[in-house]
Amino acid sequence: MAAGVLAKVLESYNDIGREENLVLEPPPSVVAIEGLDGEIVEAGAPVNWLLVGTDTRDGIEADDPDALVFLSDGDTGGRRTDTMLIARVDPATQTVELLSLPRDLYVPIAGTDRSSRLNTAFNTDDGAQRLVDTIQDEFGIPIHRYAEVNFVGFRDVVDELGGVPVWFDQPMRDGGSGLNVSSAGCHFLDGSQALAFARGRNVEYFSNGAWRLDGTGDLGRTSRQQYFLGRVAARASASLDITSIDTVFGLLEVGGQNLTLDGATSAQDLLDLAQIFSSLDDGQIRGHALPVFQFRAPNNAAVLGLVEDEAEPVLNIFRGTATEPPAAAEGGAPAGATFTVLVLNGSGTPGQASEVGTALGTAGFQVSKFDNAPQRLDRTTIAYGVGMEATATRLAQQLSSDPVFEFDESLTEVVFTMGSDFGSLLDDPRDAASVAAPTTTAPPTTAPPAEAAPAADAPPTTEVVGVVPGPTPEGTACG
Repeated sequence: MAAGVLAKVLESYNDIGREENLVLEPPPSVVAIEGLDGEIVEAGAPVNWLLVGTDTRDGIEADDPDALVFLSDGDTGGRRTDTMLIARVDPATQTVELLSLPRDLYVPIAGTDRSSRLNTAFNTDDGAQRLVDTIQDEFGIPIHRYAEVNFVGFRDVVDELGGVPVWFDQPMRDGGSGLNVSSAGCHFLDGSQALAFARGRNVEYFSNGAWRLDGTGDLGRTSRQQYFLGRVAARASASLDITSIDTVFGLLEVGGQNLTLDGATSAQDLLDLAQIFSSLDDGQIRGHALPVFQFRAPNNAAVLGLVEDEAEPVLNIFRGTATEPPAAAEGGAPAGATFTVLVLNGSGTPGQASEVGTALGTAGFQVSKFDNAPQRLDRTTIAYGVGMEATATRLAQQLSSDPVFEFDESLTEVVFTMGSDFGSLLDDPRDAASVAAPTTTAPPTTAPPAEAAPAADAPPTTEVVGVVPGPTPEGTACG
């Protein structure tokens, strides 16, 4: 039996594509940890995987049932990446930390004298190596293993798992990617809809009787990708039998056709990785996002810059130098991000929402939409939901006069409504101490408040960019 499993595994393993000459940091072998009885024992050391999703269309025909998802931008050639994730897998703690790298992050490209969007590092003949070098040089994160999967591979792996269950607290759609979730509730996403969910950049959600644009583009997409990886892990934990010949063979056969690895990754490495992921639940996969701001590059392209001081605690997790344990994000959603802001004109001044919304975007806020308010207001108001206090406070700091804060636990984004008393936006935000802090009126938890962590390596916040499906209601089965 064991010989049969090994033979099938090796057969599929040998079909996997290779980046044979890729130069990576050598993975650490073991680390010393304290066992349950206080004895110092050896355990596998954390390993950083660079996971790259490519949009190669090789072999995809226009009459493919999933052509809308695969060919949505009308370009059938080339090999690019729009998804870059670092997964830090720790066998000793049985945890996986995920870091999304926005493709529009403006960084120096390794081996060149230019700066550009991060994903352009991949769009060259030596793209995998240049991308690895750029990430290591710019962020100081060692990359030990490399895996690249294309569109078809992503779809087929989800189908091999029998689909992935996701609880949607509201309908969601994206005409560009083909996502179509027409009702709230538990939905099993097959490979095609999973790909549409993960690729969606123009997601809309149905709220308060109308379809609303998420508006966060790539940042919202990275939130949903991290969320979905958490759901994949939960599905694998519930259904994957790593001892089954058919399961192991089926997954590796899918991978062999659509997966590319570095030359040093062995079949045993893949089996070890599969065993770790098959035992994880949502709480053991923790997502993180880099704090960024929007600006214009010298060529006038809209790009993202890194807020370097705020990024250090997140980067230190993946460098292996964090002095505080990372904060777990709710439902696998990324930490270190900001909520979107809906800008409404309640003053009646023509064009004010567009003008102010554009200025807030330039100041680094993720503006989902600007529009007229349903009614006129005398006072400028910032309405916010659970966990949005930090974003609401930062928005208030940007105003020349204090707003009225309103708490609404049903909100999924901050709603900024300018009243007739609205003054102006400040070039330099006010100090947080000078702004009246919003007070959440949600029911208090029974747990005592945690002590503040040291400022040098404080865990990142758990705010989320963009619209992500809400948690499965307690007592409801979904999966």
